Amino acid sequence: MLRSLFLISGLFFLSLAAAAQEKRGLIIGIDKYLPPPGAKIAGTARSLFRNLDGCVNDGRAMHSVLLSRFAFPASGVDTLFNEKANRAAILQKMNSLLEKTQAGDIVLIFYAGHGSQVPNSLSSEVDKKDESIVPADTWKPGVEDIRDKELSKIFNAFLDKGAKLTVIMDCCHSGSNTRGPQSSSQYRFIADANYDAKDASQPRAPETRPEGNFLVLAAAQDNEYAQEQRDENNIAHGAFTIALLQALEQQSVNASVQNLFNSIRAILKSNGKKQEPVLGGSSQRLSQTLLGIEKGSLPDKSLVAVSGFGFREVYLQGGFAIGLYKENELVKMKGADTLVKLVVDTVYSVNRSGARIVKGNSKELKAGDLLEVTNWVSSQAPLLKIYLPKTTLAFAEIQRLAAVNKEIRQSGKVKWINELEKEDPFTSLFYDGQKFRINMDGKELPAPASLNAAAILKTARADSGFYFELPLFTSLYTAFKSRLNTPANKSIVLTDSPADAQYTLYGTIDEEGNPAYGLRRMQPSSRDSLESMPVQTKSFPAAGSPESIDELCSSLYDYAMRLAKIRGWLHLSGPEDSENSFPFHLELRDKTSGESITTNEYRVGHKVAFHLVANPGTSSAHKTKRYVYVFLIDKSGNMALAYPDADAGNVANQFPKFQDYALVKDVMLFEGTVSEPVGTDNYFLLASDEPIPNFGMVFNQEGVRGAGDSGDNPLGNLLNLGNEGGTRGFTKSVANWGLIKMSVKSRY
Repeated sequence: MLRSLFLISGLFFLSLAAAAQEKRGLIIGIDKYLPPPGAKIAGTARSLFRNLDGCVNDGRAMHSVLLSRFAFPASGVDTLFNEKANRAAILQKMNSLLEKTQAGDIVLIFYAGHGSQVPNSLSSEVDKKDESIVPADTWKPGVEDIRDKELSKIFNAFLDKGAKLTVIMDCCHSGSNTRGPQSSSQYRFIADANYDAKDASQPRAPETRPEGNFLVLAAAQDNEYAQEQRDENNIAHGAFTIALLQALEQQSVNASVQNLFNSIRAILKSNGKKQEPVLGGSSQRLSQTLLGIEKGSLPDKSLVAVSGFGFREVYLQGGFAIGLYKENELVKMKGADTLVKLVVDTVYSVNRSGARIVKGNSKELKAGDLLEVTNWVSSQAPLLKIYLPKTTLAFAEIQRLAAVNKEIRQSGKVKWINELEKEDPFTSLFYDGQKFRINMDGKELPAPASLNAAAILKTARADSGFYFELPLFTSLYTAFKSRLNTPANKSIVLTDSPADAQYTLYGTIDEEGNPAYGLRRMQPSSRDSLESMPVQTKSFPAAGSPESIDELCSSLYDYAMRLAKIRGWLHLSGPEDSENSFPFHLELRDKTSGESITTNEYRVGHKVAFHLVANPGTSSAHKTKRYVYVFLIDKSGNMALAYPDADAGNVANQFPKFQDYALVKDVMLFEGTVSEPVGTDNYFLLASDEPIPNFGMVFNQEGVRGAGDSGDNPLGNLLNLGNEGGTRGFTKSVANWGLIKMSVKSRY
C-alpha cells in the first residue's frame, strides 16, 4: 500500500511539473569587436580584431521567431547584443537562466558572433586547443574566451535540473582555408587566443547524455569557416541563420529536428556555401521538434504582437524573420468574428512592420495583442544571383591562356582537373576580377608575373590536382550582362558581391583545347556532388564572333534558368499549416520489404514505392479534399510528373479518401526502380484546392520555358516558378494550397 501511495504522489508531482513548464531563452549577438578609438590593447588575448555585420540581426530574428511561432513569453527571453555581451555578462546571464530553470522547462541558448580556439597544453585533444566563443570585450587585458569546456559544464547543469536544452551557434568552431577557386566572404572567425588555458578537465559532452534532453545546431564543422551573407531582403545575416530561418518558414512547428536540419542543409548548399552544418543529439531528440516542445501543443501559425501605434499605423513585433511581407493580412478575433483586420504596408526590419486597419477600430487593439496572419504573400526576390568578375581581357588573350591550359594538361606533370564535382584540386589558378590568384592547399600564393606553362607548373606540386580557370573576356561579359537585363527575365539578377551570389561564370577548355564557359557554384566542393544544386554545369565552346557569343550567352542563360527553377522550388515557403491544412506526408519505402527508408537515400537499381500517409492524430473529421500532384526536379532542372499519370485526369487524385466512412491513412501513389544519374532527387507534393487541367504538360518539362501561359491564375504563376517571365510564386492568396518536399540522394 505504501508503494502505491509513493507512486500516486510521484505522478501528482510529475503532473505539476508538466503544468508549470516554462519556455526560457538567452540570445547573444555580437557585431562589434573593435576596441573604442584610442583604447590601449597591449596584453589582451589577441591583437587583431574584426567587426561582423549580421550577428545582431540573427539574434533579433531568432527573438522574433521564438515569440511569434513558438509562443515564448517576451519576459522569458533575455538578449545580449554588442558591447553588452561581454564575458562577465554572458556568464552571468547563463547562470541566471540556469537558476530560474526548473525540471521540464524548454530552454534555448542562441549565439551569433566570432568563434575561435584557445591553446590548452593540458588538453587530451591532438591539436591541444579548445574551441571557444568570443565575447565583445576580448580586446581588454585579461579577458578570456568562453571555452567549450566551460560551456559544457553550464549546459550539463541545465540537464541536471531536468530541463530540455537547445543550443544554436552561428560561429566558426576554428576556421581553416579551403581549396579551389574561392570568393571573398565575411567569416565569423577570429585569430586564436594567445594564452594557455591549462585545463585538464574533460566534462561530459551534453549530447551524449542518456536523458536525450540536449540538442546542438552549429553553423560549421570545426575545420570550417562560418560565413555571412545578405538575405533576399538585403539584410546581413549568418549564412547558417538565413537557412535556419527559411527552413522554419517552410516547416511546421511540429517538424522533427532531422527533417528541419535536412531543409537547413539543402538551403545552405543551394545558397552556394561550402560550410557543413553540425547536428548533435540523441536519436530520440532528433525525432522531436526543434525546441523539444510536444508535437501538436502549438498552433502552426504566426502570431504577431502589436508593439505600438503611430499616425494611422499599427506597429507589429514581426518582420522578415517570420516571413511577413507587404500585403499580408492579420486579424484579431472575437469568437468566430473578425474584430479588427490589418494589412501590412511596410516591413521595416527583421522584427518590425507597420500595418493599417482595414476593418474595425484601433480602440480594439492594445500593445501585446496577438494577431493571426490569415493570407499568404510571396517574396518577390530573385531566384538566382550570379556574380560576374569584371574583366578587361580580349578574346585573343583568352585564346592564349587556353593554349597554356592545354599545355599544362598535356604535360603530365600534374593531375589536370576541370570537373570540380569529382575532385578538389590541390592547386587552383583563377582570376578574381582584378588579378590572378593561386590557392594551394588553402593557402594563397602570388601568381607568376608571366602566365606561361613553365612558370605556372613551378607553383604546382608534382602529380597533385591542378585546376586552371579561364577568366571572362570583355565581349562575353558585356553580352551576358545584357542578356540578363532583359524585361523577360524576372528570376535572375547580377550581383557585385561574390559573397551573396550562388553561381558565377567559369572558363575552361574543351577536348580540343578551345575556350569554353559554364556556370559553377561560388564555393565548389566535390563532397557536394550529390546535392540538389550542381557544382558545375556543362561548359559551352566560345569564339570571338558576335554570332558565337550570342549563341554562348543563350546556352548559359538556359542553364541559369534551370538553376533558378531548382532553387526557386527549394526555397519556396508555402502557406503555414492551419486547421484546414493537408494532414498527410510522403513516405519512401523499400518495395520488396515494405520497410520505410528513413535515411532519405536509395541506390541505382533499388525498387522503391512512395506512399501518402496520414499524419499522427488525423481522423475522419478531416473532410477538406485537395488535388494532389507529385513531381520530381533533378539537379539539371528537369521536371517530371510522378503522380497521377499524365492521362489519368483529375479524378482519383483527390485526398483524403474514405472507405466505409473511415479515413484511408495509407495510399501507395507510385513505385519504380532507381535509375541514373546519381545525385539528389527533389520530390514535391502540391496539394491544391484547384485542379490543374494540363498537369501532364506542366509537370513534364525538359527545359525551363514550357510551363505555358499562367495568365492571372495564382496557381499558374506558382507553376511558372523559375521559367522565363516567371516569378518567385504568385503574389497573394488565401492559404488554399500546400507544398510537401522530400529530398532523396541516389548513389551507385
